[in-house]
Amino acid sequence: METQPLVLITGANGFLGFAVVAWALKSQFRVRAVVRRQNAADQVARAPSSQPYIYSGALSFAVIPDNTKLDAYHKAARGCTFIIHTASPLPTVPGDLVEPALAGTRAILSAAKHNKAVQRVVFTSSTSSLRTFQRLLLQHPDNQAMLQGRSHEVMTMTADSKVPTQLPVPESTCGFHRYVNSKIAAANLVHAYSETSEFRTSHFSIVNIMPGWVLGPEELTTTKRDAFKGSNLILGWLFMPVKLNPFLDLPDAEEAPLLAESVHLDDVAEGHVNALNVDKVKGKYRNFLLCSDGPNGPEWNDAAGIVRRELSEEVAQGKIPFIGQLGAIKSKFDATPAEKDLLGHRFIPFEKQVVDTIRYYLHLPD
Repeated sequence: METQPLVLITGANGFLGFAVVAWALKSQFRVRAVVRRQNAADQVARAPSSQPYIYSGALSFAVIPDNTKLDAYHKAARGCTFIIHTASPLPTVPGDLVEPALAGTRAILSAAKHNKAVQRVVFTSSTSSLRTFQRLLLQHPDNQAMLQGRSHEVMTMTADSKVPTQLPVPESTCGFHRYVNSKIAAANLVHAYSETSEFRTSHFSIVNIMPGWVLGPEELTTTKRDAFKGSNLILGWLFMPVKLNPFLDLPDAEEAPLLAESVHLDDVAEGHVNALNVDKVKGKYRNFLLCSDGPNGPEWNDAAGIVRRELSEEVAQGKIPFIGQLGAIKSKFDATPAEKDLLGHRFIPFEKQVVDTIRYYLHLPD
């Protein structure tokens, strides 16, 4: 057991964080899972995917209540060969999100520099770090060009796309705007560090993972009430009215479609763990965009037809009411390098993202 590499994973009780923990464990890594509260560690430990590894000793925990201190992860990273940083302030958190995101990122870099055994750090970024909040709005010139068949006028988004760190916004600004700004700022901090002589001569490399909307079964969710609180909200309209206007800071009467960028939870978890293979994923500094159904993404409303076809029995039983709808703004991206160099296979398509997520939801108690 002690010969297996040890990986520190932050945000271990989160939607994506726990999936990465589970994937790392089944890939023969030892995991030191970082959470902020003991009850979060208990929740992770009780999960079916965790149980065998609790008893074998492959899964352990570090409780770090405040990850904004520069040395927050120094002790937890001792003996670790790898660090995966999935923790991030969520859009539902009030107040400024930029500084907590920056502080957490600095703390991870400090832990990597402090612990000479660390070979690679993997940062969970997002497509939100590759474009401004305004690009999410229907009236943005790029979105209008896509709608009007002028896609040749829109620049293709890649893992190496960059936008400047945004000016501060009032704390009353909608949560997702503040979240996007925090992801941009954190990504730019890492990009800037990658250009320093200190990093070029350091003992570790960095991989940034940039997924779109992550869809898939959330094992730590145990009731239907909690099932659509994260990225899976994108499919919540099948069961309940979903109004994204407050999410995008738009008036209620204004149309609020969403950029079509999604990826299966399994692909994102696998990508994070594959990134630890320094022989396969070569290079000192790599960026990977994870979005399926390229180059323009799915139609969100196609989920209704997928469910009717693939879950026909549940539909006949009235378990899926098809209450709402969600318009899509076509994106324009190239995520093929992740398929080739990170995953080694094609992305799981939107159809399976929908089926896996809804099937899991249906088995949950009310």
